[in-house]
Amino acid sequence: MLKIITNQRLVGVAFIVISSAYLWFIQDIPLDFWSESEPFNARTMPYLFGYAGLGTAALLILAPSEFFDWQKLKGLEYVRALYLLTLLAAYGWCIDYLGFITSSIALLAGGFIILGERRPIPILLAAIGLSLSFYFGLDLLGIYLSPGELWT
Repeated sequence: MLKIITNQRLVGVAFIVISSAYLWFIQDIPLDFWSESEPFNARTMPYLFGYAGLGTAALLILAPSEFFDWQKLKGLEYVRALYLLTLLAAYGWCIDYLGFITSSIALLAGGFIILGERRPIPILLAAIGLSLSFYFGLDLLGIYLSPGELWT
């Protein structure tokens, strides 16, 4: 017997509601007057994420139930994912105070540790190297990143 309402379709409907609300609130992102007509501005990536959510919802609703193996979700490491999300929230909270370089080094080092790397030299080399190269790359493009309240 064909089941019309399944857990997969309910999750798809929830994705539609969340993505639609997200797309609605994107309109409140302020744009500078010179970037309103640009093809890539502060709203571009949020719109892409919102439409990707709608596409995922359509896939969940229209795909047959056998397409997804929901039993595989039981083997995922949700605690590690929660630690990473907490680390990302802490990064967003402390970037104004610590500055981009310091908070990015802490984010990357913490992420490597959460993901299982235990050797300090590769952790520090990768975290410092990536943070500094990204900082100097943005500096070459003329994008200013505040050093943070701690350093000023």
